[in-house]
Amino acid sequence: MDHTPTVTPTEARALLDHADRLSHSAHNATRWPYITFIVALGVATSMGTFAMALATGDAFGLAYVSLLAVMFALIIFFVISIQGRSAFARGRRWTTYIASWFVSYAIALSVVIWAHGNVLLAGLASGLVLVVSFVCAAREARS
Repeated sequence: MDHTPTVTPTEARALLDHADRLSHSAHNATRWPYITFIVALGVATSMGTFAMALATGDAFGLAYVSLLAVMFALIIFFVISIQGRSAFARGRRWTTYIASWFVSYAIALSVVIWAHGNVLLAGLASGLVLVVSFVCAAREARS
């Protein structure tokens, strides 16, 4: 007396819609730690390089050590938050995001090194880091 209930087309559509919502929800939950990390990394490095470009002496040391501490905390947060979901971190898109950030950060560091004290260049270079990280985060949020 095996009787398997049949599913009506309306019920099947409702089940598929529910599965689609679950899939989107899971996808978004997986991506948010990455998006948060990209934005926080961009903000921290932008502010840190701007501070280092304009400060001297003890203030420079404070900006430098603070930037290192914040970056260390961000990396710890990121590693903890993506446990079990690290497949994306090995993807091409993530590599592109990090490479883009690194190039803009290298430009900002070159301003810190070779144009120390130049407010205009410091602002432009730090702004570039911020814009690049926001663009990468926005692109990831829409994908």
